[in-house]
Amino acid sequence: MSSYFDENHIQQILQTVNIVEVVGNYVALRRRGKEMVGLCPFHNDSRPSMNVSESKQIFKCFACGAGGTVITFIQMRENMSFPEAVIFLAEKAGIKLPQRKREFDKSFNKNELEEINKWAARYFRSNFDDETKGEKARQYVQERKINNEIAKRFGIGWAPDGWDNLLNAAQKAGISLSALKELGLLVERDQGGYYDRFRERIIFPVIDALGRIIGFGGRTLGNDPAKYLNSPECVLFNKSRALYGMHAAKDSIIKARQAIVVEGYTDCIMAHQYGLTNVVATLGTALTLEHAQILSRYTDSIVLVFDSDMAGQKAADRAIEQFFAQKMEVSIVTLPDNSDPCDFLLENGAEALEKLAREATPALEYKWKTMKRQIEQGDSINAHQQAVDQYLQVISQLVGQENIDSINLGYMLNRVAKLIDVSSQQVLRKINQQARRKRWNTTATKNEGAYVDDSEKSSQKEVMEVLINKPECFEEIKKNIEPEDFIDPQMRQVAARIWQYCDKTENINNFSLVAILAGCESPELCRMITELEQSGARRGNFEHTLEGALNNIRKLKSDKSQETLKGKIRQARDQYGQDAQAALMLEIQAKHKPDPRRANSLLKR
Repeated sequence: MSSYFDENHIQQILQTVNIVEVVGNYVALRRRGKEMVGLCPFHNDSRPSMNVSESKQIFKCFACGAGGTVITFIQMRENMSFPEAVIFLAEKAGIKLPQRKREFDKSFNKNELEEINKWAARYFRSNFDDETKGEKARQYVQERKINNEIAKRFGIGWAPDGWDNLLNAAQKAGISLSALKELGLLVERDQGGYYDRFRERIIFPVIDALGRIIGFGGRTLGNDPAKYLNSPECVLFNKSRALYGMHAAKDSIIKARQAIVVEGYTDCIMAHQYGLTNVVATLGTALTLEHAQILSRYTDSIVLVFDSDMAGQKAADRAIEQFFAQKMEVSIVTLPDNSDPCDFLLENGAEALEKLAREATPALEYKWKTMKRQIEQGDSINAHQQAVDQYLQVISQLVGQENIDSINLGYMLNRVAKLIDVSSQQVLRKINQQARRKRWNTTATKNEGAYVDDSEKSSQKEVMEVLINKPECFEEIKKNIEPEDFIDPQMRQVAARIWQYCDKTENINNFSLVAILAGCESPELCRMITELEQSGARRGNFEHTLEGALNNIRKLKSDKSQETLKGKIRQARDQYGQDAQAALMLEIQAKHKPDPRRANSLLKR
């Protein structure tokens, strides 16, 4: 639901403004069947990949995934916030909008915070350019061989030493101090008042793929033991989902059909300075599944260039699994002589790094070499077994995700079997065991175990595909699953939006995709909704798909319930003895009426 305007006014805009006319001002469209097609302006499109539907009043690019309403298109094309795009289109259509409303349960909305981040970036940059204040910062940048043009392009700034520089500048500019606190740029003192978070630090603005400043990173030039400091988590910024340099790299990633991932700010900046513009960096954190999902929208080929020290190699190991989960091709570059990408570029140039990227070791080969090295260095049977198990876990992940063909699998089975002197069938049995075990991934959330099942995510996605295409199934779906049950956070938001819409719609046959999209301010959510609609339409066979998905969801709920019961029984047995255990079993039988043989089986475990 929009936080800025009444949804009726947004619907009025969408009903008045023809998406074909608006998009046609930016893109040459031609008719193909019932829809219009054209070159997508959001990636380097060489053939028409973007469809614009006049009947549905939505657009969708089948190459980069962009999609949504005319509001979404203007947001992305003009780099506008949601309210800015609404106002822009209302003015074009001659629609008078009432004054924007505010959310009273939150101090500030996203767009206001984005504007304040822009102000802060300008402030830090002005310090960097100041002849006196920025001398130390400019000297550091020059020592790192970063030129003025690239420093300006990436908005490198400076936070001088002192506790209240930003604070005083904000007060003079009339910037809300509580908003700056919400963004983490100011920290509240115990005794009242605020102080600057970033002090005596080179500032690196973190800009997302849509060009919005979502946070900041700071590298100390003083005595602070924390070498790097990021903005804290807030409504705009989550370092587990952010990639540095994404705004500058996304077009090149699409064109090159490959993304190169490095670890540091200066590694990324130096790569761009040397013309390698398909490079992004993590923000001092391990690569996450969210990072992999973001990159998968632009390419299916990743080259990891991490430092050659032990920490860098461990980071590469962790990253491989995340990209395998997205069915992406992953290769590893190992830099020589304990160098990092920045130093390597300065010493060897762009062509040398490009050559390493072209000759990068495929992830499976990298894992194989790692396993052999561990076996050679290990001095016990246990160490050898552990190295083999780690390698087989990677293979089992690919098997479980159906992300490996039979020829490659057979090759790897024979390779491992020969190395450890067993039959390939024994190796295959081990892999299948691990693949089945991986079905349940227990992750600690507070004091409880949350069971995450890929098949559950898949079934939930199928439910949403059916619902968007066949909304008359809503009542049946609602009996089995609610928005809070969805595992994927974005899918949960989409479900909440659709549930809200369907619950208040008197006649479900009047279901409108554009009305669903009208209440979504995020282009990412719009992209997901249009993708669900299109993939569901391609799949078809709605009744059969829904039946299978709901059956799987019910089964998984039952399995989780059994796991919970077993846990309670084990806990009772361990903590309180047989009497308490017996009492618990009577309670379980009264509530759940399990088969006695099944109950005895649970007790024996």
